[in-house]
Amino acid sequence: MLAAVHWLFVYGTLMPGRLRWPHVAGVVAETRPAAVTGTLYDTGRGYPALLLTGSSAVEGVLLGVRDEDAPGVLTLLDEVEGPEYRRARVTTADGTPASTYEWVGDRNGLAVLAGRWDRSDER
Repeated sequence: MLAAVHWLFVYGTLMPGRLRWPHVAGVVAETRPAAVTGTLYDTGRGYPALLLTGSSAVEGVLLGVRDEDAPGVLTLLDEVEGPEYRRARVTTADGTPASTYEWVGDRNGLAVLAGRWDRSDER
């Protein structure tokens, strides 16, 4: 494990190989599967939404971003994710503290997913 790393939990388009992966790929030093407790939704717009309420295991990936790169990456992702998301702190199922992006947009019409966002067309 890396000594100086900021963990970012991602569960959709920021995962390796997905649409927004290039925004973070250059500063990720380590990746590993992870899960957090919450509720995952399909927005119907090509990306998922996470609410940190509920009791389901939401699967995703932990991205280990070098500490010196973390402030710039998080500022960029605040803009990329836009006003429908807010940065939040979570603890993964294995006890790792991390940042993530929680949905704060309108929930009308969102469909609950079974813990994982699986979009083969985004790979």
